[in-house]
Amino acid sequence: MIFLEIDLLPQWLDDFLHPTSDFTHGHFIMDVVIVSLIVLLYYIFPWIRLFFEDHFIYKKREKIIVVGQSRMARNFAKDVAKRGKKIVLISTKEQNNFADELKFKGIKLVLAKEVNEKKLRLCGINHASSCFVASDDDEYNMSMANIIGLYKKKKGGKKLKLIVGVKNSQTRNLLIDQINSFNSTPYVSVRFYDINQSVARLIYDNYSPNRYVDDSTNKNNSKAICIVGYNEASENFLIENCILSQFPNNKKIKIFLVCKGAQQNIEFFMQKFPGLIDFISIYPVELHSSSFSTLDNSSFSTKYVSLSSKFEWDKKFIENIPSIDATYIFGNEDALIVSKALGFRQFLYSHTKNIRRVPIVANLPENTSISNLLAQEGSKGENLYKKYQEDLHIYFVRTFFDTCTYQNIIDDNEVEALAKVINYHNSIKHEFNNLLKTNFKKNDNQKILTFIEQKLLAFKIKKQDPYQQIEAMVVHELQGYTKNSLFRIKQIFGIEERWDAVSERGKESNRYVARHLPSKILILEKIGVKEINKENIEFHLSKLAPIEHNRWSAEKIMAGFNYGELPLHDKKIKSILKNTLKIHDQLKRYDLLDEKNKDKDMDIFLIIPLLVKVKNNL
Repeated sequence: MIFLEIDLLPQWLDDFLHPTSDFTHGHFIMDVVIVSLIVLLYYIFPWIRLFFEDHFIYKKREKIIVVGQSRMARNFAKDVAKRGKKIVLISTKEQNNFADELKFKGIKLVLAKEVNEKKLRLCGINHASSCFVASDDDEYNMSMANIIGLYKKKKGGKKLKLIVGVKNSQTRNLLIDQINSFNSTPYVSVRFYDINQSVARLIYDNYSPNRYVDDSTNKNNSKAICIVGYNEASENFLIENCILSQFPNNKKIKIFLVCKGAQQNIEFFMQKFPGLIDFISIYPVELHSSSFSTLDNSSFSTKYVSLSSKFEWDKKFIENIPSIDATYIFGNEDALIVSKALGFRQFLYSHTKNIRRVPIVANLPENTSISNLLAQEGSKGENLYKKYQEDLHIYFVRTFFDTCTYQNIIDDNEVEALAKVINYHNSIKHEFNNLLKTNFKKNDNQKILTFIEQKLLAFKIKKQDPYQQIEAMVVHELQGYTKNSLFRIKQIFGIEERWDAVSERGKESNRYVARHLPSKILILEKIGVKEINKENIEFHLSKLAPIEHNRWSAEKIMAGFNYGELPLHDKKIKSILKNTLKIHDQLKRYDLLDEKNKDKDMDIFLIIPLLVKVKNNL
């Protein structure tokens, strides 16, 4: 292994492998002894092997460190290794249950009694681009993140993306608000990750209800979906619908929550997220049969007979079955989820006589090997996932396999790139003027900033690195305006620099705007807007702007904000109220906003053409 990349080895080893004319027999004997000793130490002592590989053999490869040996850590490590990245997984000796599997995948597994600064340094934390702290214990993850943050603060070096697993939603929300005090430094950027939130977002983005409720072929379209089962993943999916399932004329999506104790679960959700329920219409439906297969469907009566007793389904639910546009199934057992998906398809068919109209999306928790069995290919190259999808319009999303990936956790993916462009546009409109005054003593900047914004909205983007192209244009214009160096301008007005200046809560807000882009495009198509420009947006403003304002309001309420008046002239108190106490004076109906804040909602629609160009050229 140590001879894989000869050009990276020390000079004396290079001389040994490529002898020159003055290479003597004595040198040969000495070098043979040295190399033999290095090889012996390399294979006997793992710490020496790690150090040697980190500093010589794999120096040019992206390096990622994983702390913990949870299911999400292992799946993530395997996905990273498959992509050819260098991956080191650190865990305690007590967790050594999957060592052979990980080593077979090319993952460096480091076992230690305690993970501390010394172990992190030996594993190459100084040269790593990313670190995922992913045990099943929130407290352990936060303490490890604190150790890593303090270590990087002392040592500096390459900036580290630090992703910290935190499952508790209340804890995660608090940490997001206080991230600047949680060791987020010039050497570390911190994000908090929850597997249940991540799988809910993945399902929403890939199988958004907006894709199905806007189907013009459905004559009975009442914008209705069904969620079967209540757990942490389905709770997060409800939140995503409150924030992102917005429609013209303030029409709310109708959600039937089918589960045991449905009414109590809705009340629990309302207590946990007060005010969020105002953005959807949700109806509890008590689940009487987990398979849906014991129903006597000889007529469309609301009374059905189970194997052991008679019960009544909710009348409103039965009446609305023909108008359901999509169904999402959640639970904690693989086999039960598959049975529910098949049973609900049978149930829908008995009421609609249609086997494929309503898509069913089921979340497999991967608590057994059934998810792997479904993926195994048969003699004809097909697996059960593909068969269910093609024959029954049933889609399965695996909690760990589909979610704990390099692209989803580490990579600057499509959502991240769009979020940075959205933030950059906001910064040009609302921050650049003050930055020009503070750093360059430039006043009366509105003319140049308006010019840059107009040029940005009409900017032609070439393939690859689109937001770097945008940055180059903006920086070039500001260099000419300020007569300063490009380096100095980029330090203040660079797209990454403006992104780093935003709080994690602000970044999350920009990501939501980016994730809502497909829905906005569908809405524009639905109301007949073929060309997105200021004139068309203003013409339909009464329909469009409230959609964005409702999305923004739901997002703020989810984050714990409440309505309250803010002082006009005391910036310090205003900042405390907004950023610490979470008071916002715009949490009210769109028609009650002043013109300045109405324009902010319109701006989001005006940058859609730019975002589409960025998306198409990533």
